[in-house]
Amino acid sequence: MANHHDHSYKLLFSHPEMVRDLLTGFVKEDWVTQLDFSTLEKVSGSYVTDELRDREDDIIWRVRWG
Repeated sequence: MANHHDHSYKLLFSHPEMVRDLLTGFVKEDWVTQLDFSTLEKVSGSYVTDELRDREDDIIWRVRWG
């Protein structure tokens, strides 16, 4: 069952418009107004840790701030 929800969340968070709307609608911090949402860019969630283990994360976004 958890896997079913995981796929739904991945789909939800795979759209830059949804990420923008969620941040501006739910995060009530001043720094959110300083984000340049036109620069939202998906980056690879695959990397190697300091302990040399392969790691796969969900969706990671990069955005310019300031």
